[in-house]
Amino acid sequence: MIEHPDSRIRVLVAESFELVRLGLRSLFENHANINLVAETHKIQDLFNLAEQHKPDIILMDLLLSGNDYVEHVAQLLRTCPQSKILAFSNYNNEQTHLRTFRSGVAGVIRKSHSTDLLIKAIIAIHKGHLWFDRNITKLLWQAQFDSDPAAEIKPQTDASTSQQPRLSDSERHVAHLACKGLSAKEIGAQLSVTEKTVRNQLSSIYRKTGVKKQIELCLKAPLYDYFKESCLIGTFIPKDS
Repeated sequence: MIEHPDSRIRVLVAESFELVRLGLRSLFENHANINLVAETHKIQDLFNLAEQHKPDIILMDLLLSGNDYVEHVAQLLRTCPQSKILAFSNYNNEQTHLRTFRSGVAGVIRKSHSTDLLIKAIIAIHKGHLWFDRNITKLLWQAQFDSDPAAEIKPQTDASTSQQPRLSDSERHVAHLACKGLSAKEIGAQLSVTEKTVRNQLSSIYRKTGVKKQIELCLKAPLYDYFKESCLIGTFIPKDS
């Protein structure tokens, strides 16, 4: 039985090293759920290929962009808003990863990880989840406080009620599910409300907690008592990494 290409996840690879591209090509060509639509080692070609093929996932080597990866991610998302970017990283620096996920990528995976984990990341992102492994998540979460020398991580038992954002019961339910990595559509289905309602509540939650994105909410969640059971256990954070 021949798999119809349209039913597979369409991936565009932008990778600096030929040997890595060869390995990825072999991996994807032999995978039933992934269709490698194009590959390149030049940042200049990446935008043309992305616009031409409109892939589901762009696996983008951060080294390809030098220090301009934030600008290039933003440009890619403007060119192909339907595509999701999975950053392929050699770095283990919290500031680099903070800048990367804030630029709009759907996830970061390090090149030292296994091919099985890479496939899981691609599939999870295609389903609408975010993907940050536990090591990167720890760095990102710690960096939230390192950026402010006066900030101090206090034990949960010392947190006063006044320090907790005042969320309504419905907002708490939405926040709880968001911290598990569910998309707005999935949250709406679980709570029997519309996706628009969920997005409106998420906007309110982000404003009250001082974050801009879902992953930032998950990283900040350990500070709040009522998120304690849900934080950092979402499907976008692989438990076997």
